[in-house]
Amino acid sequence: MKHLSFLQSILVLFGLMIFVQSCSFDECKETRRYVYYRPVYKTIEQIRDIKTQSPEALKNPGKIYVYGDYLFVNEINKGIHVFDNSDINNPVNISFISILGNVDLAIKDNILYADNFFDLISIDITDPKNPHFVNSVKEIFNKIYGSNRKYVVEYIPTDTSVVIDCSNQYWGYQYYEKDGGVYVSNDNLGGNSTSWNPPPNPNGVGGSMARFTIYKNRLYTINKSKINVFNITNPPVPYLTNTVNVGWGIETLFPYKNNLLIGSSTGMYVYDLKDPNTPTFQFQFRHGKACDPVYALGDYAYVTLRTGTRCGGDINQLDVLDIKDLKHPILIKSYQMSNPQGLGVIGDKMILCEGTFGLKVLDIKDKKNITVQSKIESGDFFDVIPLSEDDIIVVGKTGLYQYKLENYQLKELSLIPIAVE
Repeated sequence: MKHLSFLQSILVLFGLMIFVQSCSFDECKETRRYVYYRPVYKTIEQIRDIKTQSPEALKNPGKIYVYGDYLFVNEINKGIHVFDNSDINNPVNISFISILGNVDLAIKDNILYADNFFDLISIDITDPKNPHFVNSVKEIFNKIYGSNRKYVVEYIPTDTSVVIDCSNQYWGYQYYEKDGGVYVSNDNLGGNSTSWNPPPNPNGVGGSMARFTIYKNRLYTINKSKINVFNITNPPVPYLTNTVNVGWGIETLFPYKNNLLIGSSTGMYVYDLKDPNTPTFQFQFRHGKACDPVYALGDYAYVTLRTGTRCGGDINQLDVLDIKDLKHPILIKSYQMSNPQGLGVIGDKMILCEGTFGLKVLDIKDKKNITVQSKIESGDFFDVIPLSEDDIIVVGKTGLYQYKLENYQLKELSLIPIAVE
């Protein structure tokens, strides 16, 4: 066999390189599973059409607020369910307030405050069966982008498959914007496409996940990196008195004595409320990056950090802080958890939501030796509110549960289930 010339050898080698390269491109093409979030647009007139309707079933519950014998449960981006809870064993669904873009709420003197996308609205709930709109502070929150006088009010998820190869500009992306919506990869996210985000008292009680809170005659609300301060001395007619820049990543608000504790993705902020119109920075307790609800009682604050959120981070733990001196909080101890979220404290007991890992009751008498006394492993819970010394209400993706707490054990009293479509 004749030996190949040098030129022939080069040509053969070049041909092999083309063949290998073409095979490589074929091999990097694959079909990936995505959830496509299709945007839904509404006009400003449609968004501001607030109305009370007949009761509707829970489908996608969010924040919960307790006011007297009534429960107010947010239906994310849709409005607020009203339940008569005078019989804790048999709560009655009595009305639904349709509020597009609603996520947060707070109540004072029979006036319910809620976000309506970019507006803060006031609703009279003197008759909870017939709430009615009374006022609004317009364009106080950041607008959702839109076009032709229309705004995005929600994203409807649809499972889809996309053929994608390594020459595609979106190769390797966990999510990307296209076709007016957002594609979120189920494959890259391990099947979890939801990480893209979306005593007698005249005030009600919110959970530890609250982004609206009331202190004296002021309503404090989170608006991205800022805290809005509203004067509500005349409850039906709130007006903005100040806006305080705190920093990106603020998540929750919790009033404590004359202070405001702010949970953020990087730590807990302490703001002095001696002048309620001007929250003043005092101190920040820093931790690893994670979403951060805060709950305080007595001389202690409890901070939960978790993974699997838009805040990032790789920590799942409960931090216990000594806050006798709020200018110098002291970390007592950190406890490893599964996926801690909202919490509530009754005496020496803590009820802790752990998402898909269920619900725990902890003995917190000894802050350096907190122990788990009981747990409910089924369910998907994210927030809890103590109703009394032994009654609690818990909200999650499977429904709204009410329990009796007896000697660290939870006895279910009632359930408002999620409607199955």
